[in-house]
Amino acid sequence: MSAGASDMAQRPATAREVHLLRRPGARMAADDLGIATVAVPPLQPGQFLVRNRLIALDPVRRVFFADGTAPLNAALFGFAIGTVTESRHPDFPEGAIVAHHGGFRDWAISTGANARLIPPTDDPLEWHADALGVGGFFAYVGLFEIGQLRPGETVFVSSAAGSVGSLVTQMARITGCRVIASAGSEAKCAWLREVAGADAAINYRDGEIAGQLSAAAPDGIDLFFDNVGGQQLDAALGVMAKGGRVVIAGMVSAYDALEPLSERHGGWTKQMLTSQVSLRSFDAFEHTRLWPKFQRAVGGWLRSGAISAQIHVLDGIEAVPDAFVDLLAGVRQGKTLVRVG
Repeated sequence: MSAGASDMAQRPATAREVHLLRRPGARMAADDLGIATVAVPPLQPGQFLVRNRLIALDPVRRVFFADGTAPLNAALFGFAIGTVTESRHPDFPEGAIVAHHGGFRDWAISTGANARLIPPTDDPLEWHADALGVGGFFAYVGLFEIGQLRPGETVFVSSAAGSVGSLVTQMARITGCRVIASAGSEAKCAWLREVAGADAAINYRDGEIAGQLSAAAPDGIDLFFDNVGGQQLDAALGVMAKGGRVVIAGMVSAYDALEPLSERHGGWTKQMLTSQVSLRSFDAFEHTRLWPKFQRAVGGWLRSGAISAQIHVLDGIEAVPDAFVDLLAGVRQGKTLVRVG
């Protein structure tokens, strides 16, 4: 995973960036995004230049497009991995591989904030943009630190064929839990059963989900790792075991819609009071003390084949607009990366 000659190419005069051209409507369209060419300025002290190699696409970015956090006609930010080609920063030398948040562009200038070095390893670089990166850490923290997973429990995972959900499903299975997983197609459900090892896989598009959940979990759900919100959260709350825990990890059902999440209001309150169900959200970055433990555990599982990273790689920064729309529509399973540089 060392830097090659192509990564240490001559300093560029310009870079290409993905810009948000307009606020998306009820459904995001590829032409809401565009590719712009910008000048690469000289480095200032404390900065370094990265030639990005992999850009990670995450559906939660859609929220920032709509609420005004992401400015129009300016560079977007996201997770990326690249090679340092020029540096005026003592901690990020030339030739180093770095994970940072200057994604959605082929060249990025960083101050080192929210950046980390990836040590030399024989692991695929793609793992560090997925299972050994932020997504995997999010799954690990949510499941073990926030959810306090215990062997023998019944676990329900929504959006279980997605980048985080697919890892949660496998981690829960190898911990010795009974795992119920939901996805939006029969092909994804088949993968969840046959590869990820889920005990039951529910196609949420195939009939009323509350009934499917009740049948799959006759003794109730001990832990619900929720990536979706909306109707799946409503349904799960009605099937939770006494003392069950809900980890709120995402709300995919609301990312690409103008309507708010579905809620049962009083129904939520009644269920939580009668069954002592707890709901908790979290910020994985508040648990960075767990990073070494996470790296050891998940790295070992990946190398042994106990879990697999489902990664789809597209080529060229021009692929980002269509790929992002496909991501929101659930076209692919697992993690979507764009290879640049």
